[in-house]
Amino acid sequence: MRTILSIPIFLLCFTASVFSQSSGDEESEDPFKNDPFFSKPLQEFFQQSSSSARDSDRDSANTEVKRRLHYLHEKGIDYDDFLEAGPYNSNMLYSQHPNLPMIHYNRVSGLFLGIEKERMQWYGDDWLLGIPSVQTHGLIGYSFGQKEWNYSIGLEKLLGRKKYVMIGGEYYNAMSTDDHWRVGLTETTLTSMIGGYDFLDYYKQRGYGTYLIVRSQRLFEGGLSFNDARYSSLTRQTNWALFGSGDRYRVNPPVEHLGDQPGDTLNISTLSIAASFNPKRLLLSKHFTFSLSGMVEIADPGISGSDYAYNKYIGELTTFINFEPGGVLRYRFRIGSITGDAPNFKEFQLGGVGTLRALPYKSLGGSLPNINHHANQMMLSNAEIQFGSPSFNPENWVDADDFYISLFLDSGWTNYSEDLASSPNPFTGFDQFDFGDLKHNGGIGVGSSLIRCELAWDLNETSRAPVFWIRFNPTF
Repeated sequence: MRTILSIPIFLLCFTASVFSQSSGDEESEDPFKNDPFFSKPLQEFFQQSSSSARDSDRDSANTEVKRRLHYLHEKGIDYDDFLEAGPYNSNMLYSQHPNLPMIHYNRVSGLFLGIEKERMQWYGDDWLLGIPSVQTHGLIGYSFGQKEWNYSIGLEKLLGRKKYVMIGGEYYNAMSTDDHWRVGLTETTLTSMIGGYDFLDYYKQRGYGTYLIVRSQRLFEGGLSFNDARYSSLTRQTNWALFGSGDRYRVNPPVEHLGDQPGDTLNISTLSIAASFNPKRLLLSKHFTFSLSGMVEIADPGISGSDYAYNKYIGELTTFINFEPGGVLRYRFRIGSITGDAPNFKEFQLGGVGTLRALPYKSLGGSLPNINHHANQMMLSNAEIQFGSPSFNPENWVDADDFYISLFLDSGWTNYSEDLASSPNPFTGFDQFDFGDLKHNGGIGVGSSLIRCELAWDLNETSRAPVFWIRFNPTF
């Protein structure tokens, strides 16, 4: 509890520091500003282009930032989406609200068509009723599978001379997923529509949320949000895909199981606290960088009623080392812990795309048909070595526009600890971990910024046939 209370205190101190420093910072390239078409300030659609030296310098600086981001994001279809920022280019708290794209296709929504102006974007030129730096955001769209409208509407204000503090709120009634970190949302639309492979699980989220986010000039971002929502189970509505026959779509699991029966709805109020170092993965030196992020989700914080009381902790470290021209070592370590009683859809599952690539999807942890297999602890390790032609710059990172080959090793572990379920300490039960319990997958891939193919083997059961993947995003 003492640790939890220290996080908002740190954020308040950090906010004060941002206010005190913002007036003295010189304007430079801003890695936090994304480029989704519908989320840019309205003034940008009407401003005349300027040929001043200052605008030219700013454009050149922004190009440099994008070039450095390009090394690490490899131009995945969800990272370079010019229509939306989505959860991949926004604050970690973004997905505490509904997070599906305004145009998508999956087994639950069928075809979904809408229009959206993104939340949590660091633009500050909109005005509302004569008040500067106030911007509206929201979504309106129709699900042809569910035969219903999804919508959200919100308002946010950027504070300070440099606009490094954001406060906002939103009311929503829309579909969402907790699986966005496994595989891209737009990527899933392609695999669902073309081949009938939908790798995410979905639910309906109706309620409201408020948030406070603070940032530094380049490397730090943190915030907290409060959400009070009703979560509802959704069922599969379509089996259609452009190519292929047969029923490839999985059952969409319910949000909870009450004994052997599915639970249709539940109410949860959560206070979420997030912090990130280098969330945009900027290069910290010529040939090395890392990113560190974490979030705590506190259910039933005493602000509103909740059917569940739990604390969910997630931490992630990603590291990138350019060890030779055209050679890059990429590594991700992700760890999670849940204290208290959490519903099924909040528990941990590993296996399949984006995690352990040779195992069945969500085969480790609580997932259908293993509805009685729960997991409140998780560790995941993904290591990749890429070899390709070096890019034409002094750093010599992989030129992702050309084809490259990769070797990878995935390792993972899940566990359910009775002691952790009744303890407020998130580290309780990790003494049960043994390296011999890890599941290992290994493989080889070939790809570019547009598409990549991977072949993965289960190293614990080598007699199994390898699993073939086609991806449109990097794994991490």
